[in-house]
Amino acid sequence: MAVRIFLSVCILFTLLTLSVADIKLIKDHNGDVPTNPEPCLRTCGGSTGYGKTTWEESFPGYLKTTIDISKCGFVATPIVTTSLNGNFNWYHVGMSSPRQMTKSEFGITVVGKALNAWDPDTTTKITSRYAEGYNWNINWIALGFTC
Repeated sequence: MAVRIFLSVCILFTLLTLSVADIKLIKDHNGDVPTNPEPCLRTCGGSTGYGKTTWEESFPGYLKTTIDISKCGFVATPIVTTSLNGNFNWYHVGMSSPRQMTKSEFGITVVGKALNAWDPDTTTKITSRYAEGYNWNINWIALGFTC
């Protein structure tokens, strides 16, 4: 019985904590003070998934993918933060730079190796096979309004 009460208290505490979370958007995607009501603010996140990301080779050494965020229900372009997950991805360019953002999708373009002091070989041209072989995928979090 004590275990059942303890679990009930834990569940209640978790629900109360989730319901009083304080999220505030100071500036929107355009850098303006939002005019939408705060109860409509939503944080939504996801991943394209290991082995499930579709990489397109747009130019030699350039990979791009489009991430669908339409299930978040945003009414305007949200603020999006991204990261490139997987193996052997630590110094490529573009992995955290969303492009062509809308309320329902955004794109990521990853370009070969960045110039750096410890590995002067910058001739690497990444391919979709390379990205898929190392399980590259995009993790993302978006903050925006739903009304």
